[in-house]
Amino acid sequence: MNNFRYFPNSEKDAAKLYDFIGARDKKELFGRIIGDIPLINTDLLKTLSFGMDENALYRHFLNIDLNIPSKNEFSVFAGGGLYCHFVPSVIDSLISRAEFYTPYTPYQPEVSQGTLFALFEFQSMLAEILSMDVVNASMYDGAESLAEAVLMAMRLRKDKDAAGTKNHAGDSVLISEGVNPNYISVVKTFTNGTGIKISGVEINGKTGQTDVGDLKLKLKENKRVSAVVVQQPNYFGIIEDLEELEPLIHSFNPKPVLIASSTEPYSFGVINPPGFYGADIFAGEGNSFGNYMNFGGPLLGLFAAKKEYVRQMPGRIAGKTKDNKNRDAYSFILSTREQHIRRGAATSNICTNSSLNAVRAAIYLALCSKKGFGEIALLNLKLAHVLHERLLDTGLFESLYSGSFFNEFALKILKNKSGLGSSIFIEEMMKKGILAGVKISKDVILISATENNNISDIEKYAEKAKEVLG
Repeated sequence: MNNFRYFPNSEKDAAKLYDFIGARDKKELFGRIIGDIPLINTDLLKTLSFGMDENALYRHFLNIDLNIPSKNEFSVFAGGGLYCHFVPSVIDSLISRAEFYTPYTPYQPEVSQGTLFALFEFQSMLAEILSMDVVNASMYDGAESLAEAVLMAMRLRKDKDAAGTKNHAGDSVLISEGVNPNYISVVKTFTNGTGIKISGVEINGKTGQTDVGDLKLKLKENKRVSAVVVQQPNYFGIIEDLEELEPLIHSFNPKPVLIASSTEPYSFGVINPPGFYGADIFAGEGNSFGNYMNFGGPLLGLFAAKKEYVRQMPGRIAGKTKDNKNRDAYSFILSTREQHIRRGAATSNICTNSSLNAVRAAIYLALCSKKGFGEIALLNLKLAHVLHERLLDTGLFESLYSGSFFNEFALKILKNKSGLGSSIFIEEMMKKGILAGVKISKDVILISATENNNISDIEKYAEKAKEVLG
């Protein structure tokens, strides 16, 4: 008897789905997702109208796979929150072991020592990288982590301010316009209906850093600012001056919470981490550590805070203790996120996390070592600066901002003979095997470089850019 692990949609069902989402067919659907990239013959993606046993289905998709260009033929220079880092094959091998390969929460420590040990090490290594006191055992992704950080800041404000109202009416959060716009959107969704006011802080038009003057003005105008959010490096790749921002933020009374966010924690291998500057909360994305880009998910949310705020942290914390035979043992020592444990006192109603990706990150960071982490971070920085100089040398681009950057930067496309803007430029570069960057505006693109891009990739980018724009 055939075993069916996959049941395809009928053509009738597929037509209903296309009609519901407003797409004509599969080609248009895939075009919306990944752009007009001629990856494979679209006839190979026709909906299967009959059942297949496992072996036949495997052969069907194997034939499709053989017609897809190798991913190694594409040079990826797109960032904006997700970065194409190298993932050692040993990670896939280790994570596939039965002891690790489940996203389910290790509620029973007696049968989950392997996972709990890995999560404990994950927390320990991240605490050192971020220079923060306490790190939890992961969140969904960077955007959700930041939203939870804002809500945590509201709880801290309530603890400090006896006059604070339950629905936080009148409380406000200042978010730098250098924060990833997708993150800001998620924060607004989480805070909708709470009475919290979200306001932006301008960035300096020259340097690309958070504008100190505008921040100071808005802190003076509003005495109920509960938190200030700054991304490091920011969305445009610029390194923020936290040494100047932190004392300014903490000088106001009542003292706002400084929330530092980051989409590229590898930067802390060459610049000082948020804890070094006295950040109260860190919320960021950790997908760069041993995880693939995964078409945008699942990702790995990072969350850290000062130890005095640990009771208001969302999520779970794995701890190290002793069993009745005085052997090392691991368990969750704090879990404030579970409604079935904390009920109305839960700090969040998000009931899961990204433990599997966190274990991948723990394996990856252990493989890196302290020395390797710094070397990879430095390589990212050097490659990005070589790429930046090479593209400027073509005379086709100019820098959007003058501030220092890590492995990502924004360039403005100058007027060219073809009259191309950022969208068409990116599309034309994809035809040449290069994912050139992320569109920011009509003529501005965000470009990144990682250890996966070598000098020949950089030279190819510059040459193909001249062909497209020249």
